[in-house]
Amino acid sequence: MSEKKWLRQAGILVTATLVICFSGCTANKKPSKVEATLANMAKDVVIPIEAENKKNPLPGSEQAMKEGRELYLQACATCHGTDGHSRTSLGRGMYPPAMDLTSPHVQHWNDAELFWIIQNGVRLTGMPSWKLSLTEADTWKLVHFIHGLPRLDVLAASGGIAQEASAQSGKSQEELVRYGEILYRQEGCFMCHQLKREGGKVGPDLTVEGSRGRTDEWLIGHFKDPSAYTPGSAMPPFKNLTAEQLKALTAFLQSQRDSKTIHGGLILTSDF
Repeated sequence: MSEKKWLRQAGILVTATLVICFSGCTANKKPSKVEATLANMAKDVVIPIEAENKKNPLPGSEQAMKEGRELYLQACATCHGTDGHSRTSLGRGMYPPAMDLTSPHVQHWNDAELFWIIQNGVRLTGMPSWKLSLTEADTWKLVHFIHGLPRLDVLAASGGIAQEASAQSGKSQEELVRYGEILYRQEGCFMCHQLKREGGKVGPDLTVEGSRGRTDEWLIGHFKDPSAYTPGSAMPPFKNLTAEQLKALTAFLQSQRDSKTIHGGLILTSDF
């Protein structure tokens, strides 16, 4: 019996154990090391042998990387973060947490294996199937970009370039707003706030946030320490965001000026 076939059969047992473990767990507790390990192993187990024989038909050109990055920001950044480290509120809150795409565990998958996971998803891990949303060509571009994430980290750390996944100084107002919208979804703001009638109702409706008269400095300070600006606020501090990311998120919220929610000249507001 080949090593791969043996691993596949062993994987059946691992998957069964995984199901048993998760059946007695709640999703609001941090998974144990054993549970996290089993969940990560499940990703290896589900990849069929025939999928590993696929070849990436697209060269890893600069254009493919650029297009892959755009696809990544649209499809993956919400959970895995713009830098791939999965430090987002949604990524950390998943059970098990979304994987760090720069980690050796992810990077050891070849193009074909990563392609299969993106296309088909993995049950019990929160990783959805993108087969109906992404074409095969787009998925291969995404694979190139994900495999390039560690290289971007190294270049950023050495000062060679600013990290591609983070907001950079010198962006236009329009670019800041667009990046802020990505961060709004990435950080899970919509789970507590409504925006244009979409989202939760724990916090105030942000549809007209830009019309409330709050300064950029106030909003940034509030993001850093909500209770200092609004006593009793249930909003968590966004300490994981850089200064430029806070600036982008602020620009996005300040751009929200939907007149439809303004009644009789008064803006309906409530505190965070």
